[in-house]
Amino acid sequence: MNRQPRTMMNLLALALLGVFVPGCSPSKPAPTAQATVDEIVAAHLAARGGADKLQALRSIRETGKVTASDGRVALVTREIQRPGLFRLEFTYQGTTSVFAHDGTARWQVAPLQGQFEPMATPPEAGGEVGVDQRDIEGPLVDWRAKGHVVTLAGREPVDGKEAFKLELKLAGGTTRYDYVDVASYQVVRSDFPRMVRGHATVLENRFSDFREVGGLVFPHAIETHVKDRPQVLRIAVEKIELDPALDEARFRMPQ
Repeated sequence: MNRQPRTMMNLLALALLGVFVPGCSPSKPAPTAQATVDEIVAAHLAARGGADKLQALRSIRETGKVTASDGRVALVTREIQRPGLFRLEFTYQGTTSVFAHDGTARWQVAPLQGQFEPMATPPEAGGEVGVDQRDIEGPLVDWRAKGHVVTLAGREPVDGKEAFKLELKLAGGTTRYDYVDVASYQVVRSDFPRMVRGHATVLENRFSDFREVGGLVFPHAIETHVKDRPQVLRIAVEKIELDPALDEARFRMPQ
C-alpha cells in the first residue's frame, strides 16, 4: 500500500482533534493588564458569541477540503451531536475512512490502513480521535465543572503577535496549549503533545480566516503539522451548519 495516503490520513485524524473550534468576534470585554485565567477565558468565551449560545448548540456539521503539502486533496466532514456523539469522514480518491464515537465507545473504518470493516477502537490503539472533540462547546466552557485544570503559562509570540499561553490539563488525562491573541482574543494556535509511533511529539494547529456563522465565529483556514516533520496539511472549511438534524444511527458502529 502507498504509505503517503496513510500518512496523510493519520496526520489529518490527529489534526482534527483541534480544528473547527469556534473562534472570536471583535466585540469582547478586555482583561486587565495583569490578566488572570478567569479574565482571559471570560473574554474569549464572550468573543466567541457567549457561553450561553455555545451551551445551547445541540449539533454541528462541518465540511471542508484538505490539501497536503505535495498537492494531494481530500474531503472531510465532521459531525458532533449531544450527548457526546462524534463522526469524522475522510475521503481520498473515492475511498472513505470513518472515525466515530457513539457516546460510549470508539470505532473506525480505515481502508487506507487495510481495515475495510467497522472495528471497535481500543484506548491503547491511539484512537484519540473523537475523545476531545465530543465536547461540542469546547473545553473552556465550564472548565472547572468538567474537571479540567487551566493555567496561564505566560505569553509567547505567534506569527509576530503576542498571545496568552493557556495550559489545559483535560480531565481525560491529555494536555493541550491554546494561544489566545492578546488583541483579538482569537485562539490562533493550539499545540497537542502526542505519542506518534512511540515517540513524543507536538501537533500544532494554526487558525485564521475567522468568519461568523449563526452568531458564533469559526476559523475557516487551519494549517496543521507535526513538529519536526515536513508534512503540512491546509484545511479550508467550506461550510458549517449549526443544529442540523443528524441521525443518531450514523454514530453507531454498523453490525
